[in-house]
Amino acid sequence: MVEMLDDVEEICSLTKGGVYQLFGYDLDALREADQKINGGRTHIIESYVFDRDRRVELPLEFASSEAFRVNALLSTLVRQWQRDIPIRMLDRPGWRTPGAFYVRVGTDDSLGSSLPSGATVLVEPPLDAELVRPNPRATYLLQFPNGYRFGRCVLAHGRLQILSDSRTYHGPELFSYPSGVRIAGRVRAFATDLPVLESSTREGVWSFRGTGELILPWEHESRWKLLSTKHHRFVRAPDAERHVHEFLRGQFRGSLSGRSRRRYRHPSASQPHADALIQMSLENLVRFSDLLRLGGRGLHDAGRLSLETYLEAASVSDLSPIGPRARIPEPLEIWQARRREIVEYGSLFAASFEQPSALGSSVMRVGDLEGFADKDLRIAPGSWLLLDAAEAHIPQSSESKRYGWARPLYVLQRGVELICGHVEAIGQNSFVFRGSRQEDSRIQLDELGLRSVRRVRGAIIPV
Repeated sequence: MVEMLDDVEEICSLTKGGVYQLFGYDLDALREADQKINGGRTHIIESYVFDRDRRVELPLEFASSEAFRVNALLSTLVRQWQRDIPIRMLDRPGWRTPGAFYVRVGTDDSLGSSLPSGATVLVEPPLDAELVRPNPRATYLLQFPNGYRFGRCVLAHGRLQILSDSRTYHGPELFSYPSGVRIAGRVRAFATDLPVLESSTREGVWSFRGTGELILPWEHESRWKLLSTKHHRFVRAPDAERHVHEFLRGQFRGSLSGRSRRRYRHPSASQPHADALIQMSLENLVRFSDLLRLGGRGLHDAGRLSLETYLEAASVSDLSPIGPRARIPEPLEIWQARRREIVEYGSLFAASFEQPSALGSSVMRVGDLEGFADKDLRIAPGSWLLLDAAEAHIPQSSESKRYGWARPLYVLQRGVELICGHVEAIGQNSFVFRGSRQEDSRIQLDELGLRSVRRVRGAIIPV
């Protein structure tokens, strides 16, 4: 029972992740399961890392501000790292931004979205002024009764109009405001694999059924109400629902009955088993941390030990919940400038890249995009690009027919200069184009240049 796990957690001073791990549950693995069965729909995702003592590297000393004005590799920009820092330290002031949350763009419902399919998006609560006059140049997370969508918008006469960023115009999109749509947050940054391989069967959020209330997860006061709202917002087709139930049946000792599902979507004195709570979290696209919080005891991991700490301890003196503390990087003004660009050093990023120093020559920060003229890409100064370790294979001409996030991006290193653009073979020669196909924007690649071109695998982009 969930209540029993809460009792063991308190008696043994274990973290939430530790006590569930003791009974065979890996709560951090829920993100991967969520992606498998819910990746098609845009939804708020779990950003709490339950392995609180996972050791990560964090920046300690930056280069001077001049180094950030040009395109530069990570190894040039971060001079010193602090190592073996427990990931829980990222929840402290100076690293974490209160109120920020993360959303993944669905692969099925992203038609018309301003952001690429599959991207992970950092969202901040909107300012009060934005709720009555949104900035038409900003990108917002919009909540509907049947899902979420990212876009620019304006308000006029009680109607919200979405401003299209698509090449294909489908006519004006107007919604009653605030009864039919809610401005749920403002986008500050997003991370995406590149190039984006979008599905040919993408649809807009308007294609899906749903009648959920316009309320955010942390605004709920009861677990049953949160489950009910999510269930009504993300309505599945019968085939999709059977697929989810089969997946969960294969992962757990048994599947939930329809009666149990309905019971926990209404007021009830019954308390769920851990299996049931986890399954309901995945079925209803609910963050597990929200279900724990609404269970009454919440997440109280400060001062508590992970299971690994207990298992690795040789004596009582090793049982200390206080590990190395994270120091704020220096110079402070450089760190504050990076925070204004990307907002926070997120736990999701740290969990995915525990040793970023090993990527020093494979990560480039965009400091200057002068000459890069691709209007379909929203890469801006302050973006971070992850490069392939090996030299790039020169693409076929078919790549030039793609556009936007679907067209591969490359980086040419020429001496100390890093040039971002597209690569194309024309006849017997290969060129780097800085966004346009004008002759004055292309750089011909000789044999040495061909060995200095690397493909961009992913990006973190401030908005």
